[in-house]
Amino acid sequence: MQPKLPICFFDAKTGMLCGNCEARLARGEVTQADVEASRAVAQLSDRVVELQKATLKKASEVNGSYVLEFDRSDMPALRGNPLLVEELENALKGRVWVVGAGGNDRKFLEDVFFPAKVLTVNTVYLPDGEKKTKVIVPARRSERRVGDFDKLRAAVKGARGIDLLMETEREVAASLYS
Repeated sequence: MQPKLPICFFDAKTGMLCGNCEARLARGEVTQADVEASRAVAQLSDRVVELQKATLKKASEVNGSYVLEFDRSDMPALRGNPLLVEELENALKGRVWVVGAGGNDRKFLEDVFFPAKVLTVNTVYLPDGEKKTKVIVPARRSERRVGDFDKLRAAVKGARGIDLLMETEREVAASLYS
């Protein structure tokens, strides 16, 4: 079995785009990030069983960090392999977040922060009219190797256009009771 990708599986395996996929790339139906992610998934599908049945819907890339949107029905199987993200990061040579495609912004953010729980998601309107999304996560950051918050913010902004503010519950409690 082979994964379903934004480009032809054969193109992803060989590294060369056929005329049809080249035209889709030129028209903007697929992005260069889709092509790179498809190549990585196709190469890894030989070793990683969960990727063989997966459907990669879309990929976004910002400064070498990738948000890979898979079919939502694939998420339990993909999350069942704790080394999957590490394998994808090695293949793409950058930070990778695996999320379910579609859904609302809260579900998207829950996928980005997985396995940490997202306690709250609020929209904050700043005095200058700018809109930001504030996410509060548990105080134990060790639950999730979020890594560099700047990369996370940039990846979320590139994938969904969400300006992200992040706080832990401990930071929120300290600000309330100080």
